[in-house]
Amino acid sequence: MGCNSSKSAAATDASAPKGVKVFGMPPSANACGPILLAMDAGVGGFEMCNLMEGEHKKPEFAAMNPFTHIPTIKDGDFAIGESLACLRYLAIKYKPEYYPVQDPNMCGMIDFAMESFSGDVYPKIAPGVFYPVFGFSGPPEDQAKANTEATELVDKWMKHFVKGKFVTGDKLSIADFKVGPFFFCLMQPAVETKTGFKLSDRAKQYTEEFMAATSSSAFLKSAGGYAIVEYAASKAPDAGPASGFTKVDVTSTFALGKPAGKDIKVYGMPPSANACGPILLAMEAGVGGFEMCNLMEGQHKTPEFAAMNPFTHIPTIKDGDFAIGESLACLRYLAAKYKPEYYPVKDAAACGRIDFACESFSGDVYPKVGPGVFYPIFGFASPPEDQAKANTEATELLDKWMKHFIKGKFVNGDTLSIADFKVVPFLFALMQPVIESKTGFKLSDAAKEYVDRFMTTVKASEFLKSAGGFSIVEYAASKA
Repeated sequence: MGCNSSKSAAATDASAPKGVKVFGMPPSANACGPILLAMDAGVGGFEMCNLMEGEHKKPEFAAMNPFTHIPTIKDGDFAIGESLACLRYLAIKYKPEYYPVQDPNMCGMIDFAMESFSGDVYPKIAPGVFYPVFGFSGPPEDQAKANTEATELVDKWMKHFVKGKFVTGDKLSIADFKVGPFFFCLMQPAVETKTGFKLSDRAKQYTEEFMAATSSSAFLKSAGGYAIVEYAASKAPDAGPASGFTKVDVTSTFALGKPAGKDIKVYGMPPSANACGPILLAMEAGVGGFEMCNLMEGQHKTPEFAAMNPFTHIPTIKDGDFAIGESLACLRYLAAKYKPEYYPVKDAAACGRIDFACESFSGDVYPKVGPGVFYPIFGFASPPEDQAKANTEATELLDKWMKHFIKGKFVNGDTLSIADFKVVPFLFALMQPVIESKTGFKLSDAAKEYVDRFMTTVKASEFLKSAGGFSIVEYAASKA
């Protein structure tokens, strides 16, 4: 990350851990959210993990997080990674008003906001704009184009999610802790000076209101010389003060809709493993099921669909007047409202493990098993340059995931959870005969047994085998 700070240099009295340790580095916007939340809740704070010195590769760190990423949190003997999983765990256990599990609609919108930010907005604003200034990546080939793309996605996110002061109106939520540090990075004078990017007035105001509402946000300004403000300033000492903004009168509140009845529509396509999880869960809970959204015919680009999900992805669910997207947000909403045993919010540790399993699969395993192995066979991507290497990488990460998370029948021991609904459709796709015949990839026996247990337990999993000729089994067979 281009930061040579030592633990003593970066830690401050204000950020010293008090129980919960959040391992990270001060200029990492991804780590800052959980750090600020732990401090805001008064339960802990920052613990230095110097990536430049390889502290994340040490056995004691890998025991907490085998994927060796920051942030990682340690609360007593309990440890999980992934920024969103950490935020959700801290809120459920220590600051429930930031993630009110008794209100599935509110939590669904919070999750949609966070996950669409991570999946759609982050890839444009970080690698394309402020990471090169911070020295975390090389510059884009066309900075003006990168700025335009980043601006468009930030504006789209703001318009859909921030209709009051914060994502949930006038009250803070973990979504604000996720997004605020990233927008704060974009506001630094060095970023505008070196890239020409300017954050919108509305996004600046949102960030300023977040900073004003959280005393722990002082960590973003001062952390032994390595806070976001300090680190950015070191990259452009003569950049001057941040540009001002015109305050916008925010009077509207965030309407969450009024879900009604048990006719939930899960928009997707049968061969999409990403969409299958929410489809199966809605069917298993007996509250709804599959609604075709044919991407080949552009149905996701229609105004009606974009009104539900401006990022135009599947899966997207509609429950009465309430609509959200992102696979994990959909799974969590469905469980919280209709199948609470699959995401037991009264058990923060169980939910933390479930979230860590879901998000490490999405962030680490999926990029190898999807684009690297079965997507090319399904026609969703081009084949990798070196299939043998892709197979090896996929096998290693799957084995790592299985070893860390499947110590019983399922992720949550002998009880199903949303993590199983997330992961199994992908593993099931990998088990199809055409995958082995065309790529040489072989799913481990342990992973196959895990899938078989899920399929036996979840009667709705028949959808993976038969869906009018387009289920995963049927679609894979058509490619042989």
